[in-house]
Amino acid sequence: MNEEHIARVKELLTEWNPLGEKSILIEDLNNYEIEATDILFHIEKRHSLTQINKIISTVMNQAFGLNVKETESESIAEKIAKMLKEK
Repeated sequence: MNEEHIARVKELLTEWNPLGEKSILIEDLNNYEIEATDILFHIEKRHSLTQINKIISTVMNQAFGLNVKETESESIAEKIAKMLKEK
């Protein structure tokens, strides 16, 4: 995990914005920086796309009390997996 990875995952999460309009109510959201860091912290190189997807949904659900289904975070998981393979 490096600053470039964190910045990219923050960007992906901000684009996805699973909080929707509720995101404006969270003062310290900071474009999902904490969640991006948590997601990357838990991902290991050997993790499959399914495992990465589960990590994303778990982190988002725990952080915000959401009910993000793994089908909703599949495209983000694919992009993160691709990013991690490139670097």
